[in-house]
Amino acid sequence: MSRLLTKQEIEALLEGGPIVHAPTELVRVGDPVEITVDGSTLAYGHFVHENGRLCVRVTKLRTP
Repeated sequence: MSRLLTKQEIEALLEGGPIVHAPTELVRVGDPVEITVDGSTLAYGHFVHENGRLCVRVTKLRTP
């Protein structure tokens, strides 16, 4: 699952204060995750449920 936020979505998130809540999406524990920054994939992982929170556990770092 991956998508870029629109300029309007980013502005709306920044207006909400220091805590940015994630958009509501249907995800399942164990679903694969690709961690991307500035269009480059840095790592891969999967969703895990820990201490009442949905988190990402990184399982593989991309090597240059």
